[in-house]
Amino acid sequence: MVSPGHYHTIISYTDSWLLLELSSDTVYTFLPDHSLRPFLVRTPSIQSTNPEVFLMLSFFSARYYSMETIKNVYDFGTKRGFPRTFFMYDKQEKAFFGYTVYNSDYSNKKEIYMNALRPVDHEIESWQPLESIQLVKDYEDGVLKGRLKKIAAGLKEEDNPVIMLIKHKNNN
Repeated sequence: MVSPGHYHTIISYTDSWLLLELSSDTVYTFLPDHSLRPFLVRTPSIQSTNPEVFLMLSFFSARYYSMETIKNVYDFGTKRGFPRTFFMYDKQEKAFFGYTVYNSDYSNKKEIYMNALRPVDHEIESWQPLESIQLVKDYEDGVLKGRLKKIAAGLKEEDNPVIMLIKHKNNN
């Protein structure tokens, strides 16, 4: 079996949850009163795309929605497939655009893939494990800075992963 990976179908959003079914065109908000409200309707319909193009939701803030599409194409000969397009929706500008997110604790532009983040709850939006063996190597290579550099300075390769918690900035 070959798959594009694991994706979340229930995602924390403000005081509610987003419910996503990959074969559906509508993403619903599950509200605290247990009612459903359409949050997003995709066009074109997934049923009209051949091959299918799946819409995955990744990460949300008050202003931005991070998403990706995955085309249902795989070449068994080359073992390559499922091409992805990463993009965001800016609610303020009412516009879509591509993006790249970098971990600011790296001096060499270390990318963070928003689809790798794991939702938690309404206070801590997400988390991601950082493997100790890689952090030790990055520390020795001199590419870490800030708080992560201090953490990595005390690690050994065989230590448990460091858990990076992701919270929204409060701009008040």
